[in-house]
Amino acid sequence: MGKITFKNITFGDRIPKICVPIVGRTDEEVLAQSEAIIKEAERLEALGLRAYPVAEIIEFRADYYDHVTNQTLLTELLGKLRKQHPDRLILFTYRSEEEGGELRHDRAENMIDDISAWAMVSGYIDLLDIEVLSGNYRVVRNSTKARDLGIGVVMSYHNFEKTPHNNNMEDLLWDMEQLGGDILKIAVTPKNHFDVDRVLELTEAVTRGHSSHPISRPVVIISMHPLGAVTRTAGAKTGSAFTFATVGQGSAAGQLTLEDLIRKLD
Repeated sequence: MGKITFKNITFGDRIPKICVPIVGRTDEEVLAQSEAIIKEAERLEALGLRAYPVAEIIEFRADYYDHVTNQTLLTELLGKLRKQHPDRLILFTYRSEEEGGELRHDRAENMIDDISAWAMVSGYIDLLDIEVLSGNYRVVRNSTKARDLGIGVVMSYHNFEKTPHNNNMEDLLWDMEQLGGDILKIAVTPKNHFDVDRVLELTEAVTRGHSSHPISRPVVIISMHPLGAVTRTAGAKTGSAFTFATVGQGSAAGQLTLEDLIRKLD
């Protein structure tokens, strides 16, 4: 598995990075959650629980934000987040309803391309989430624009019904890389411990170059819900490039708190 670096943070080095989502609906909620992350990270760093930075990535879940269809307000908010987190990576995500997003009005769902473009040209984000199943033309257009602007692409796929067959997930990772993904992310739903074990084994096989398709980009493979919690903490062994933790409200079932995650990672 290859390595890739954004703002001095390297993915694919078998040191799992930590991403904390922000899911506020208003500017006040978003900035309050952002400040809470800063304070919690400072508290945990002071405890010396981890030799590496505590929260390298902030994910702004734009599908939660009430004013996401207003370019001016969205850009201003991203600027405030950038000011609060000058050294962290900001991952911009608009999650669709089909893949678990917080859909509240059709207008935003129909404006995903515009919203992503606004985020990219703002100059305030480092990474952009693109759903691989949103259509090859859209995916390539957005990934190309991101690359031209020096923004990394987290190519993603979410399945809230099952854990697909390993061959299907390998094919999906291959497609993600060919379509311009810099970091390839799959999140699936386990029905039993066998599904969780398959995710762990597949992740390690891919990151060590033992998969049916040679994958040269960092990967993130998560088994969601409490049943799959081990996949969120096993990155040092499996090679999964980053994982998610919560400070306050989370964005997906099974996410651990930032402190619990760090203690388990160590």
